[in-house]
Amino acid sequence: MSDLGFHCNRLHHLEEGILNNGLKRGEFYNFLEQALPALKRQIIDRDLAVSIHAPLVSPDWYPNPPTWSFLCDVDKENRNLTMKMIVGTMEPADEFGAQYVVVHFPTPASDAAGESEAKLATIAWRSCDWLAELSERRKMPIHIEGVGASPFLNIEFLSQMLSQYPVLRYCFDTGHMQLASQSAGFDLYDFAEQIVPYTGSIHLWNTRNGDDYQAFRHIPVHPSQDPEQGWVDIARVLKIMGQPSYPIIFESAHQYPEALGDYDYRDGVQWVKEILTTSS
Repeated sequence: MSDLGFHCNRLHHLEEGILNNGLKRGEFYNFLEQALPALKRQIIDRDLAVSIHAPLVSPDWYPNPPTWSFLCDVDKENRNLTMKMIVGTMEPADEFGAQYVVVHFPTPASDAAGESEAKLATIAWRSCDWLAELSERRKMPIHIEGVGASPFLNIEFLSQMLSQYPVLRYCFDTGHMQLASQSAGFDLYDFAEQIVPYTGSIHLWNTRNGDDYQAFRHIPVHPSQDPEQGWVDIARVLKIMGQPSYPIIFESAHQYPEALGDYDYRDGVQWVKEILTTSS
């Protein structure tokens, strides 16, 4: 299961999420700068496969949360802040042995009311140009994670963009794509089938709707989550995405929300392992 890993933004998460679940991969993000030397030692000592989710270090100058992206924003200052955050993540990525860096794109454009579709598209394409150039210059793959209710979070734009820039790959995030499909009215599983040729990695967490997300954020995947009750069909998504020739990252907390049931998140980790083993 070298392709299966857990996200971490604190050193103790590495022990709990990765090692205690018998995994050999981590995706690291939003660390305090003083924790980086210890993180690097742990990665080397544990011989972990690594990816990084921008930002690696939490900037004190960036809007909260720092993982929010303004690459499609009409406000140039917001775009420049996001670019500064991404560059600050790309610089040490090779030093940490990262295989790729995950960047949120696109996300909602603020104050876009009244702006022409052509202007917004120009901003989006220029951001794509910049990401591709940065990836090539740093010799570090970038995986674009679709987030937000954006007019550019659709298969037409993404497939065209990812075809033009093969250095960029798609990070299919099960929870965010669930929310996007509900707000934009597209079929989640049809989107998954069409994005497969451009996919570089997967983020696993679950949600039924926006209310869940507001209350519980990233809910751990679990076999109790019935798609008939609105949950993402995780087994179906993994089947659509095919054999795990790319990393699959659990992107959730290490506890299941008590309000949703007395469940152990580790049962979800084991469930996914069994799904992947059965489909291999």
